[in-house]
Amino acid sequence: MLTAEGCAGRRERLWMALPAPCDVLIIGDPSHLVYFANYVPSPFEFRTVEAGALLILEPGRATLVADDMLGPYLEKAHVDERYAPKWYDGRHAAPYRQGHLINSVLERMATIPAGRIGVELAKVPAGVVEGLRPARPGLEIIDIGPLIRPMRRSKDPDEVETLRRAIRAGEAGQAAALAEMRPGLTEMEAWTLVHRAATLAIGERVGLYGDFASGPRLATAKGGGPTSRKIEPGDLLLLDFSVVVSGYRGDFTNTFAVGGPPTSRQREMFEACVGALQAAESVLKPGTPAREVDAAVRRHFDALGLGRSFTTHSGHGIGLGHPEPPYFVPESDETIVVGDVVAIEPGLYIEGEGGMRFERNYLVTRDGCETLSNHELRIEQ
Repeated sequence: MLTAEGCAGRRERLWMALPAPCDVLIIGDPSHLVYFANYVPSPFEFRTVEAGALLILEPGRATLVADDMLGPYLEKAHVDERYAPKWYDGRHAAPYRQGHLINSVLERMATIPAGRIGVELAKVPAGVVEGLRPARPGLEIIDIGPLIRPMRRSKDPDEVETLRRAIRAGEAGQAAALAEMRPGLTEMEAWTLVHRAATLAIGERVGLYGDFASGPRLATAKGGGPTSRKIEPGDLLLLDFSVVVSGYRGDFTNTFAVGGPPTSRQREMFEACVGALQAAESVLKPGTPAREVDAAVRRHFDALGLGRSFTTHSGHGIGLGHPEPPYFVPESDETIVVGDVVAIEPGLYIEGEGGMRFERNYLVTRDGCETLSNHELRIEQ
């Protein structure tokens, strides 16, 4: 969970980043309602279906607009005001929920004099923008969406702590898979096993998605979600998943042979991948071009004659999004900064031998990097 101080600090940085002064700001991306206000509606509750919320920022004041059905999540938000007109009373038919939200925002905005308004245009409903114009001749609208994405690069302490919780849940899932997977179980059962372990580890319902692929499905880097395929003795099982906690997620991977030893060639591939991971770690620090991290991975594989079998990117940033900047690719123009939280994921995919990927998460510090994910990297169960 994000802190009130963290949310207030991020709101203040947004005001400072504006290219021109604004009287009020309106934010609509659900991820940014988490980022600026700790508004985290559960995807597992009926009350959030077709629901929405918008955040109105005035200098020194934050107002979250939603409806009364969202009360449990509004109460946990770090804002000064919660404006939530009744949507459904259990006695009368409820109106269109998104339209109700638009009308509620316009009602609240009617009390705020403003001639220049910053709006996250890609996420705020057009009905809000057009509804503001009639009563405000000469109204100027500024798109603030492009300002927010770069802000998210350097994570605040409360964001890092939320990421640590998500990563701990993911580590529990990886450990459970190593201990309990066996031939005859399906990829879907692997997903279920991981989900159960992650949920129990963190003590709350979590989202889980990613690659749960085995055997011949690993001939390429595509992987994919879990299927009903039964795992055969000695099959490689790739688990590359994210556990989502309060909107934040880690992203890390292990690949291992289930119920039987890997081949000697697969062991060699494993050692090569671990070496590539270490090569990337050695250059992961502030000021390093992102493309140099990618180059370190590729140089390692090239030196072993395996360059052609590495067919993906070397990693990316994580947080509220997946993937997000920086991107560890050959032509990246980004530079690593303090506070980046990133995933590095070297892998090899060889027809007839199988595919594998190994991935850790890191926090970039002033002196280098801290490893956030400490799950076991093992090719042999």
